[in-house]
Amino acid sequence: MTRTGAPRPHPAATPPPGVSSLSSIRPFRRLRTVLSLSSLAQWLGVPAVTAMAAMLTRDDDAATRAQAIGGTLALMLLPAVLLAPLGGLLAARVDRRLMLIIADVLRLVVVLTVPLVGSLPWTLAAAFLVSLLSLPWVPAARASLPAVVPDEELRPGARRAATRVVYGPAPAAALLFAVLALIADGTLGSGDRADLALYVTSGLFLVAAAAVAIGGEIPFGAAPAAVAPLKLIFQGPGTAAARGLGLAIGGASLTAGAVLAVARLHTGELGGGDAGYGTVLTALTVGLGFGLFLGPRALVPFSRRRLLGLAVIAAALVLVVLALVQNLVVVVFMAAFLGVFAGAAWSNATAAVNDPDAPEDTRPSAYLRSVALVTVLVGVVAVPLIAGALGSHRVDLGDDGYDFPGSSAALLIAAVAAVLCGLFAYRRLDDRRGIPLVPDLRAALRGEIYTPAEQAVAAPQQPVHRDRGVFIAFEGGEGAGKTTQARLAAIWLRDHGYDVITTHEPGATKIGMRLRAMLLDRDTTGLSDRGETLLYAADRADHVANVIKPAMDRGAIVVSDRYVDSSLAYQGFGRRQAVEDIARVNAWATGGLVPDLTVLLEIPPQAGLNRLSAPADRIESESQDFHERVRAGFRALAEADPDRYLILDASRPQNEITREIQYRIHEILPDPIPAGTEDATSTFPVITDY
Repeated sequence: MTRTGAPRPHPAATPPPGVSSLSSIRPFRRLRTVLSLSSLAQWLGVPAVTAMAAMLTRDDDAATRAQAIGGTLALMLLPAVLLAPLGGLLAARVDRRLMLIIADVLRLVVVLTVPLVGSLPWTLAAAFLVSLLSLPWVPAARASLPAVVPDEELRPGARRAATRVVYGPAPAAALLFAVLALIADGTLGSGDRADLALYVTSGLFLVAAAAVAIGGEIPFGAAPAAVAPLKLIFQGPGTAAARGLGLAIGGASLTAGAVLAVARLHTGELGGGDAGYGTVLTALTVGLGFGLFLGPRALVPFSRRRLLGLAVIAAALVLVVLALVQNLVVVVFMAAFLGVFAGAAWSNATAAVNDPDAPEDTRPSAYLRSVALVTVLVGVVAVPLIAGALGSHRVDLGDDGYDFPGSSAALLIAAVAAVLCGLFAYRRLDDRRGIPLVPDLRAALRGEIYTPAEQAVAAPQQPVHRDRGVFIAFEGGEGAGKTTQARLAAIWLRDHGYDVITTHEPGATKIGMRLRAMLLDRDTTGLSDRGETLLYAADRADHVANVIKPAMDRGAIVVSDRYVDSSLAYQGFGRRQAVEDIARVNAWATGGLVPDLTVLLEIPPQAGLNRLSAPADRIESESQDFHERVRAGFRALAEADPDRYLILDASRPQNEITREIQYRIHEILPDPIPAGTEDATSTFPVITDY
């Protein structure tokens, strides 16, 4: 049995007013173009230098070629794994414009010397040096674009644009390399075919450096904090859920890293050469882009956590096909599909923990990035070594034989490891335990949420009552959508046969309404911070005594828009008062009542305030710094008690947020009423608003 119904898109699904005007800022447009050229050169250098290593070892055995290619890629990744904080430190202390110019010029020189020297040791050293020089360039580039935007409201959009500038040109670079390889195959000798891509890479660095040099000054802006991946991994993710997400990300990253590691060797064995190598990289990166885009949008009614595990398993199975089918066209298509599944896994995992505007070193999102980076490094080191050690074999199949190269065997081993990661992650993250997978998936394909038929049988004639109800609080900054999501949660619970009370703070009682008027009226002046804190506590004491506790005593579910954590965040972190003192006052006022679940909806303060249609009240009118402290306070409270919190990015579409809230609420309901209760009993469960 299924239940249908998809909520309308939330206003957060559309960009805030004014974001499109980024394109009207000439310095922003110009710098974005220049940085895109430099980023294109950076990504083009990856296959170009790798192809040079393959060319220099073309007359050696397969093991030597595999080790040369894998070593080149490993040296490109090593600085990001070991020395990332050093790049962030340089970017924070050196003039941005000067840093961009120096990084491009030095990378130009290093890449240009690779074809001139024509030596494998220098090619390996150049791979390391180019990556090392990119460490300060990346944070400098990401800080420069927002810095040239004068309007504070547009800077979140500029930061997202900077991320796209750094990573977006990868598919174009792979395609350009494939085209250059085709040109080189037709015009250059066998010993010079890898040179053309390196010269074009140098030229792009030269153009980018010149454009930055003749451009205007770049204002100073805070650079993203650089993380130390190994340190974050050793410290751990901080939550059990993030550990499961890290396992899934590790599996997805292993599949992509394995393809990257042996793509040049594998396509060479299939007769594709550098052009085939570039085509496989193009398919993989384009697939990753599609997966990142489609991941949050595919199978909307389906559990994101289930989808994450399935995406990893699907990527691993595609890797099996890619390893076994000895046809370059099939390999290209399989690389694209693998990229889609790996990208979908990444987008769903990071959406569960990531805040795009949070500090770069905030866990657990940074933990997932670290897991991905280290896993890819392990893949590009281990997979070529395995491929070289196993070597090529021919399997006798009667009249015909099957060539089984070492690269295929290494890919199969990586696929088995990724399948295991996907299975373990699925079991750990599954939030629909007891619900069969196949019917659940079929229902999602129809845009529905699956409910087992046995749960649709006749239910009690009246809403269920328990000795103690369930208390759910919705928290977050201004404009985060708390009221909307609280109401949708209450409706969903009512549809499942529960007695539901929806309430809010301040002002849920008659006394509370008077207190609310004093607290939020902009004409209220001279109110001390401690007085404000005590008035909120007084409202809360009356709220608990007259609304929340009576409802819970009769077994109802209470859904509240704000509770104690709002005082801790606003009056504690926002007003810079002692949070411990406020917690003690509120514990006494509420009798120690704590929500069973707190849903925290996060959104950048300015974006949330832009959503408000009514004139700002006294709290909403506070400074930007105040609201930033409040936001940080909510995050600190959630990290201190992760089992009670569900943290969601409120800028996502409403239906995605609603679905995740429903899944989490389902986990804390001790005895749920079947979804067919209303149809079976013709009753209309109670839902009361305060």
